[in-house]
Amino acid sequence: MKEKRVKLLFLLFLISFCLMFLRSFQLQVVDWEQYTLKVQDISTRILVEQPERGKIYDRNGKLLAWNEKIYQISNLGGILKEDTEKKLYSILKDSVDNPNTVIDKLNFQKKVILNINSVQALKIANLDSNLVVQEKYLRKYAHESLYHVLGYVDNEGYPRTGLEMVYDEKLRGNYGYNMLIMSSSKGSTQLVEKTHSIPGNNIVLSLDLDLQIKAYNYMKDSNHNGVILISDPNTGEILVFVSYPSPDPNMFSEGMNSLEYKKILNDKNKILVNRAVSSCYPPGSIIKPFIAYSALEAGVSPYATINSTGIYYLKNANGVIIDQLEDWNPQGHGETNLIKSIRASVNSYYYWLGENLGIDYLEGYADKFKLVEPTSVDIPFEKRGNFPGRKWKLDNLGEVWYPGETLRVYIGQSATTMTPIQILRMYNILATRGTYYKFNLFMKEEDFLGNIINKYEPILIDKYELNNDYLKYIYQGMIEVTTFEGPTYEQGTAFPAFKDFPITVAGKTGTAQVDREKHSHSWFAGFLPANNPHYSIVVFIEYGGMGSDTAAPVARKILDDLIINYY
Repeated sequence: MKEKRVKLLFLLFLISFCLMFLRSFQLQVVDWEQYTLKVQDISTRILVEQPERGKIYDRNGKLLAWNEKIYQISNLGGILKEDTEKKLYSILKDSVDNPNTVIDKLNFQKKVILNINSVQALKIANLDSNLVVQEKYLRKYAHESLYHVLGYVDNEGYPRTGLEMVYDEKLRGNYGYNMLIMSSSKGSTQLVEKTHSIPGNNIVLSLDLDLQIKAYNYMKDSNHNGVILISDPNTGEILVFVSYPSPDPNMFSEGMNSLEYKKILNDKNKILVNRAVSSCYPPGSIIKPFIAYSALEAGVSPYATINSTGIYYLKNANGVIIDQLEDWNPQGHGETNLIKSIRASVNSYYYWLGENLGIDYLEGYADKFKLVEPTSVDIPFEKRGNFPGRKWKLDNLGEVWYPGETLRVYIGQSATTMTPIQILRMYNILATRGTYYKFNLFMKEEDFLGNIINKYEPILIDKYELNNDYLKYIYQGMIEVTTFEGPTYEQGTAFPAFKDFPITVAGKTGTAQVDREKHSHSWFAGFLPANNPHYSIVVFIEYGGMGSDTAAPVARKILDDLIINYY
């Protein structure tokens, strides 16, 4: 009995096993193709929903960067039906140059971005279940002068340089997504899950758009490349940041072909270079107020004089002439003290300082004040300048230092180089009597509802104990640059440009020689009002010639506009 029961159980197990095997064989072999086709017929797609990028405003609420709605059309199936192509052509024929190109892209590249209206977008979405229409955003910019400040966002929504890149985390928002289930045999597409995107936050910059555009146009009118910077030395806020020339950032955001990009890349004026932070130039006489102050701290009397004859002879210990250097006025400037040396930009006075103080003293002073160090401005790719000395020359050229080189460094020449933004920092330290607030373009961040997320607070980077008794001589010399009338060799070098300006400006012109084959670089730097500065300015004009002739008049023009807006 027991044996019969075991046999029965075994028989039942065997039958069950055979049935399971047969079913498995049917599923995996006989019906394999049928079930595979069913799985292949259904697929899931996730489409990313681009958030609207935050807007950028100037200090007065004017738009600098915003978004224009465009549409991305995606073909989730194969080749479009003939009827679909005809209807699509009809929808696009009046708004797209070549609708057939759009159709070709949808058939083969499966995606195209179109600048069409919402009605057209809806019509396209209803044409075919395989055509999915998504809203996207094209970044737009108020003016070409903003390229070197804002950078740009490409047509895929990625920031590539400038403040768009620096503040991308604030601006970009959060992406959403649409999850779609599609059946190819039924020709249907079903939305099963949707997460909405969240717009990015808006930011407000310290720039003044009106002044920015005017400054850019003044540079354009000068027919030279160059830079104009205006800041508040008491906060570090930058009101004008112009590097000329500049490409139009809208060209990059809209997208361009390889030939267009190559043209920009190879432009002889190097329009992609941000001259304000990424190009170093000899400062020339623009550095003299700083050197004059260093001389006072070294014990030089402000009343000590030298006689400028037009040529300065450097002699060795035996009285033999080993070098000779020139004043900008071949006839010389006569008896010159510290104030006059600044006012009339008398080179011989600084040759005399160099001969008596030496290169080691000035190099150490430049290091103390970080003259050629990056300023930490928000703009990317800031370069370091160069302040030469014995070690620098030995390390870089393998040569010893010569006395004549010292004298040339004391007038901002030789291998001395600074960026325009570093010049502005130097003048901000003079304007504030020793403080440097970090340069900043960001003022505040707001969410899309207008709630303030955070606000900028001035950041004190460096504090120097400057002697006010010494500074009064520096200030007086700089004030006379713009106010002292007299014969050419005596008067302030910027007096012709500022003689009727309603506010007293403490300024300095600079003429920096490059080589004998090219014109000198032209500089003007200063601050106003002279004895209670609210604004500082640097104007640099590449190969512009004399600072008094080129940079100073441009500075006067933009400062005329500044006082109209802010006084």
